[in-house]
Formats: sequence, C-alpha cells, structure tokens
Amino acid sequence: MAIEVTGGVLVNERGTVVTYRQKCEKCGYVYDYNKTTIVPAYSTRSARNFTCPECGNYQEVSMRHYK
Repeated sequence: MAIEVTGGVLVNERGTVVTYRQKCEKCGYVYDYNKTTIVPAYSTRSARNFTCPECGNYQEVSMRHYK
C-alpha cells in the first residue's frame, strides 16, 4: 500500500509510520523540518494543521493508505 498526503510532502514511509513535511497547497511553501506520525491501515489520519508563514493560508494536513 502507499500513502496519500494532503497538505504535505512524503519524506519516508515504514509501514504505518510516516515522515512528512508540511506544505501549503496555495503558495507551495514547504517547511524545512520533518514531522512523524502513525497512519492506521485503512483509515485517514488528520495531522498537525498549520497556518502558512508565507501567505497566511490555513492548511489542513491529512494522510491515508490507498491501494
């Protein structure tokens, strides 16, 4: 299975453990540090939402497994 990320860029994936960087979908700004979370199989995980420091857009972050 693979991971689909909204509001972020996938850096690494090991089973259900996912490392990602937050990314603004409006202006494309990507944070320069990684975050790690667990994405349960067959479920969606809402991660740390953020406000973009470049454009002020409130960005929701979510991840899910898909086939």
